Amino acid sequence: MGLSLTISDIRGKAYEPILEELLFENKTISEALVSFEGDVKNESIFTENTNAVSMQAFASGAPTSGGTFTLVDTIVTPTKVMFYNEFDPNALRPSRFKRSMRPGAWEIASTEFERVVLATYGKEVSLDAESKWWTGITSATKTAIAALTPGTGQTAVGAAEQTWAAAQTATLFDGVVAKMIYNNGALGTRVKVAGTTISSTNINAEYAKAYAALPAVVLAQTQKPFIYAPYSHKQLINIFNVSATYRDLFAVDINADKYFYNGIEIKFVPLPENTMIVALPSNLIWATDLVSDLNKMEINKIANNREDMFVKHIFTIAAHVARQSTNVLYLG
Repeated sequence: MGLSLTISDIRGKAYEPILEELLFENKTISEALVSFEGDVKNESIFTENTNAVSMQAFASGAPTSGGTFTLVDTIVTPTKVMFYNEFDPNALRPSRFKRSMRPGAWEIASTEFERVVLATYGKEVSLDAESKWWTGITSATKTAIAALTPGTGQTAVGAAEQTWAAAQTATLFDGVVAKMIYNNGALGTRVKVAGTTISSTNINAEYAKAYAALPAVVLAQTQKPFIYAPYSHKQLINIFNVSATYRDLFAVDINADKYFYNGIEIKFVPLPENTMIVALPSNLIWATDLVSDLNKMEINKIANNREDMFVKHIFTIAAHVARQSTNVLYLG
């Protein structure tokens, strides 16, 4: 059973709040940092359109066709996943949770345990899904990336990309980083930036590499891109700014908890160290059946003739990266 207790004999009053473990928040969903597509139960087609126009001299007679329309379909199929754990509420009887059990030997369900402890379990599910949406990679994709010939140009896989893929533990679906490296059966057309180990002394120079690689047309859009960076970069940026001689090179609004580099807002997400993505939020798509499924938890008895219980989460999830050639992937 997935329940471990270290119990103290309650001789006085139990401290009311249960001190939850410190967790990151799933800001990818709560702050809508990327694009969300619901109602994707199975296969859905995402279409990208690229046109080329051709100016020509006016002619009174029959015109000559010029230009092209290019449409590319990508089929996205979310993976149905499940989190499941069993526990025996009878083990809670000697603990503080007995206070919220109703009188009677049959009554061993603790409302406090369900409200507080299982809610924390739900947060862990959400964070695990978020992490894998960014950095998940299947064993098939790991094998495919390893088989590519590395090179320095944009049309070759980078050595850092292969190293990253080889070091990952295989998951049930490909996340954003994996999709940028290897997408739809071929090398991704992402803008590749070879990085290094990022520290508080070189973080400005490394952000400059990613910024310089961003296609200029992206900054000209009404919707602005984000720099998606690991959580640790917030501390590195703060240390770098304190050490700066004349001014903060990263703009920081402490009250609003907002960080910027050259006018581009930085969003801290569960990316690996020495990894950055620069992209329009609309280019990074979280596909699922219902976003709310992620927070739906079922708690029930395992069977009618049993007292032990289960907790279960079921949802679908997929990552799709659109307009690949406009997105920057920095890997050190």
